[in-house]
Amino acid sequence: MTRPMLWRALMLLLFAAASAPAPAAEVYQISTISNLLAGGYDGDTTVGELLRHGSLGLGTFNGVDGEMMLLDGKVYRGTVDGRAHLVASSELTPFAVVVAWQPQGSAQVAAGQSLEQLEAALDALPYSPSRILAARVDGRFESIAIRSEPKQQPPYRSLAEVIKAQQVVHTLDAVDGTLIGFRFPAAAKSVNVRGWHFHFLTADRRRGGHVLGLTTGQGAALLQEVSDLRIRFPAQGPAASAGEDEIRAVERAR
Repeated sequence: MTRPMLWRALMLLLFAAASAPAPAAEVYQISTISNLLAGGYDGDTTVGELLRHGSLGLGTFNGVDGEMMLLDGKVYRGTVDGRAHLVASSELTPFAVVVAWQPQGSAQVAAGQSLEQLEAALDALPYSPSRILAARVDGRFESIAIRSEPKQQPPYRSLAEVIKAQQVVHTLDAVDGTLIGFRFPAAAKSVNVRGWHFHFLTADRRRGGHVLGLTTGQGAALLQEVSDLRIRFPAQGPAASAGEDEIRAVERAR
């Protein structure tokens, strides 16, 4: 091949690479919610590895040691005192769900909505109920109830037992912050929470946890629909898994 022909072939190759569509975003998940609820509290994935797969997400840490909020590429732990703390990349997680955040649409959030009303408003937007929907809601919250739980030691109880006996709930009033949420379709009910699952982080990044209830102020939601889910299964886990009733009970336990 002559030098001009070689250069032309190289330029065509570079043009093809530049014009090729970017890989579709995927949701990356560590373990399954049913495994976690049954007592699968030990993981082998680091926060550093998790961040390679996404910049927005939620989950927990080994021993269910607090609630995880992943926002703008940083990972925070919501502890039982209602505080939020940056965590080291070496921390391990037994369960988390993250996405490379590329919002596709937005919607205004009206004031005075309950958590259930906010979920219904997001559900009414033109996104497929058969796919995963990631959401980031920024704004003022007139009130929001968040929870966390202390680190557990083996032998592990089910998460339903832990939450019933040891969850700590804090209510924040007139606070600015961000909801991090995922809606999974019914077909994935043993993989993740069917419907919406939200964690919260205040605007100053100092408080946060799992959301049990809220009343909205003015805000705005950004949304991303995702069709692909990649799951990393744990090397070890409990012999049995939790059912959907247990999942819902843990999600909104008050």
